Amino acid sequence: MAIYHFQMKTLSRSAGRSATAAAAYRSGQRIEDERTGQTFDYSRRSGVLLAEVITPDGRPLDRAQLWNAAETAEKRCNSVVAREFVVALPHELSREQQTSLVKGYAQGLSERTGWAVDVAIHEPGRAGDLRNVHAHLLCTTRTIAQDPAGCLVMKRKTREWDIRSSGSELLRSERSEWERCVNRSLEAANRIERVDCRSHADRQTGLEPQVHLGPTAMNMERKGIPTERGDEHRRIGAHNAKVVELKQVQEERQEAAWWQGQMAELETLTIWQLERKLIYPPIFPQTLDRVALAYPAVKAADEQREKLGQGVADAQRWERSEQSKLETEAYQLKRWQNQHPRLNWLHECGLWESKERLSLEASLSKQQAALAKAKDNTQAWQQAHEKAQERYLQAFTQVAPACSRTIARQEERYAEARAFLKERYKQREQGLYRENEQGQGRGMSR
Repeated sequence: MAIYHFQMKTLSRSAGRSATAAAAYRSGQRIEDERTGQTFDYSRRSGVLLAEVITPDGRPLDRAQLWNAAETAEKRCNSVVAREFVVALPHELSREQQTSLVKGYAQGLSERTGWAVDVAIHEPGRAGDLRNVHAHLLCTTRTIAQDPAGCLVMKRKTREWDIRSSGSELLRSERSEWERCVNRSLEAANRIERVDCRSHADRQTGLEPQVHLGPTAMNMERKGIPTERGDEHRRIGAHNAKVVELKQVQEERQEAAWWQGQMAELETLTIWQLERKLIYPPIFPQTLDRVALAYPAVKAADEQREKLGQGVADAQRWERSEQSKLETEAYQLKRWQNQHPRLNWLHECGLWESKERLSLEASLSKQQAALAKAKDNTQAWQQAHEKAQERYLQAFTQVAPACSRTIARQEERYAEARAFLKERYKQREQGLYRENEQGQGRGMSR
């Protein structure tokens, strides 16, 4: 399932942090700090899938120039020189979709704040989870601009992010924006997974938040050395697994209680009413594709497929119409040639030019171009429809196991209801059951 992770960090000189060093490490490049004279060379580093600087106006900007300017603009020994957002990318998306997601969010963040955003996408570590593709968004703490000569200008400090009240509200807003961006990307990819920026407490799930192991504890755990953080991580994992299991049991009990209520209602019905009851959902088992339409991703993909299918049909009708017009133009030209064989021969030999034939040929050529355009249009619609069909099948495949389990439960209930009806038939044949006198006698005639 898709995991939501959105963390903000600050890089402060009081903690010995440097914006140039952070940018060099995250981008896997070599950057020289003009303020201190140090050189940070991480050009041999692997695992960097993307490194790009995003600006509010979309103009390109050199990474070394940006972060040297950010360091130079700060004069205090405890200044915050950069702000970083670390986000987890859904492993359900392809690399291209992940890149588009991060760049789209970074562009919006840059436009909302006026910052320059240095984006770096990192692949998972060799010993880590292969699904752990994540991105670092290193942001300036000042708004930026470029003068007419193209020189970078560091402007006002965005101190509203440093104030506890306003900073917390801004962070919540960005967390919600990242949630929307991720869910839009998952929906566009016809995935059924969704993420939620709210905590377990806000969602009232009963789950405990996991602790972050960190690089030190993680390395020790990989070597088989137990740690306090690792023990706490395992305890929370076991607790959450138990909570999920109990919820599943509770849902099964609720469904069983609902079915008992349905069976109690069936006992009060006549045979004719019971027969009609068994052909309606939710007792009658539904088809697999019908159950799958209950999932938003499958429903959206199916609607898009139907819409494009109608477009293909319209394009094919247009193509047939243009083909019919072309045949008419060709017939007119052939008819003129048969009616005027001598003029046609003189025209073909170049001895005389027939304006009527030239007009017919021009009309034929124009119609050929119109038909070619109609064929291209039909082909484009068909390609779009094929892609929509693939997206539908992809979304359908994801929910098929869950839908199969739903249908299996429906079939069990249906079999139980049919057995109840069969028992009613048997009772009627033995004279133990009678329809009421007012009606519902249709069951008696069977």
